[in-house]
Amino acid sequence: MTRVKVGKHLLLNVSRRSLCDSCVADICINKPTGRVFECEEYRAVFLVFKRCSRCGELFEVHHNMHALDPDLCPNCNALAYDVH
Repeated sequence: MTRVKVGKHLLLNVSRRSLCDSCVADICINKPTGRVFECEEYRAVFLVFKRCSRCGELFEVHHNMHALDPDLCPNCNALAYDVH
């Protein structure tokens, strides 16, 4: 579980283990047995968008749950933490 600051006084707890931990879908057709990183049926409780501190792009916080820096969008995270 990680806390992502999405406003001046607002923090959002996001589970970094699996998308299923933060999903509210009525019926799960996948019946996951392990960690789920991508799911077409994923439904968050509410959508939270954040502006990237590097490029200014808006991104959805729940789909960036495995980012090393939660303040960067997925593209900037890939560029900043590219391991060769």
